[in-house]
Amino acid sequence: MTSTEYVDVAVVGAGPAGLSTAIFLALQGVSAKVFDRRGGVSTAVKATGQYPHTMEAMRLAGLADAVAEHSRPERSDFSLVVAKTLSGPVVQTFASGDALSFDYATDEKWGTASQSSMERILDARARELGVHIDYSTPVDAVDQQNESVALTLGDGRTVRARYVVAADGWRSEVRRLSGITLDGRGVVGRVSRVLFRADLTDHLAHTPGAADASRFAAIHVGRTVVFNTEVPGLYGFFKNSVRGSEDYLTGKAHDVVVQEMRDALGAPDLDIDIEDVSTTEIACGVASNFVRGRVILAGDAAHIMPPTGGMGGNTAYTDGMYLAWRLALVVRGQADPELLQSYDAERRPYAQELVEQQFANMVDRIAPELRDPSVAQPLPPDRLVFGYRYPKGAAVHEVDDGGSYFEDPRRQSARPGSRIPFLRLGSGSNRTSTTRLLSYRFTVVAGREGDFWREALDSVQASLGLDVDYLRWGHGSWVGDEDEFARVFGIGATGAVLVRPDRIVAWRSLSGNPVSAASELLSAFDVLLRSSSERILQ
Repeated sequence: MTSTEYVDVAVVGAGPAGLSTAIFLALQGVSAKVFDRRGGVSTAVKATGQYPHTMEAMRLAGLADAVAEHSRPERSDFSLVVAKTLSGPVVQTFASGDALSFDYATDEKWGTASQSSMERILDARARELGVHIDYSTPVDAVDQQNESVALTLGDGRTVRARYVVAADGWRSEVRRLSGITLDGRGVVGRVSRVLFRADLTDHLAHTPGAADASRFAAIHVGRTVVFNTEVPGLYGFFKNSVRGSEDYLTGKAHDVVVQEMRDALGAPDLDIDIEDVSTTEIACGVASNFVRGRVILAGDAAHIMPPTGGMGGNTAYTDGMYLAWRLALVVRGQADPELLQSYDAERRPYAQELVEQQFANMVDRIAPELRDPSVAQPLPPDRLVFGYRYPKGAAVHEVDDGGSYFEDPRRQSARPGSRIPFLRLGSGSNRTSTTRLLSYRFTVVAGREGDFWREALDSVQASLGLDVDYLRWGHGSWVGDEDEFARVFGIGATGAVLVRPDRIVAWRSLSGNPVSAASELLSAFDVLLRSSSERILQ
């Protein structure tokens, strides 16, 4: 008779979303077990690059230094260009490190580690935190019941989990078995991927740092893209095919593939040594629900988008940060299970916007024939990564909140539902920022004269059994331009804000007093932790 294993959280999929979820759960004191059908971490030619907001999440996870070590020497300087041939001339530079500096919104730099490097980094960190990962272990059946979810594994074992996080890719078996559909444009093309070695020193002379891999570079030539890896002389080649024009390299003899690459790149004499050829689909879709009962979706299982813009992988890295604190509270019995619905209310509209933005990038760069009135108008990258806010979800929204999903990150605010404003703090060797001083816990930030919030917080923590950090303006490292703090945070000297573990402002008191501070805080936490789906979706 097969035994049954019991876990609090089972994570299906050991890619960026699954591993990040397991890591952030572990940081919240909740153990998870991860299952993946693959034999180990990915070695395929995939996405390279981590946006600065992703690097913020990696710092919370204790991984920022490791990602930096696996990034290029000039990791904040990169080039994404369009050229007539591999050797040039360059027609357009549509993104570069200089053009995409977000130093007004964060003090994190770009990361330029490959996805395969990132998976190794995440895998090692998860194991360091005590996460058990079973590779070569597919999930064959999902049986969701009132109190748990039973997973039948490919080796015959049964695992019963209180909650399951499905992070098993865009063709997620767990999503399908749970009856959740994927809505959207579907498959819009395919990509033939080639990992190859070549000496491109002369060919890439137009883009400094491309050939020696000191900078990340991607060269678009027609429907193809060549990009460097962390290893000098090792490159990736993508050939994009839209619907109706599919022509794959997979299955062709290597000499045929080499000739097609030469023809596509305008490099007839290029000496190419192929290491691997594969094909993957380009698709657009968002799950109809991110939460169904005890099954929660993350990463490509929740949202699949074209790679043009790099937001697919970056969103997967951060999904775990946005999900884990809620799930941990529910697992520990400190929050109503309805809190999980706020993950859907917040992250699904964001995913819908990202998918359409990435598709618009694809149309602009490689598939103009797909343009029609439904294609989204492009938004500035800083709006997408630092300006998106949550007008619905786990926050005590203010009565004058207009419900906007975007704000200008150069004109930040501490409105509930928005990201905590970025301010530089301290000076000299003590230089830091508002975002760097936050841990992966709730934090109360009080004004200079609001130290009574500390006593109020002590009372609330004792009542709720929560560990909440406390910071006060003008004390410790929390020092800087006081006028700017007052303007951006929008609170007086006795006011306070409550920041969620994922750095979203949950509640704000413009001014407070010692008599009512504890009851105000307790009321705010009551909204967050005892949320009803009706309140979340208002």
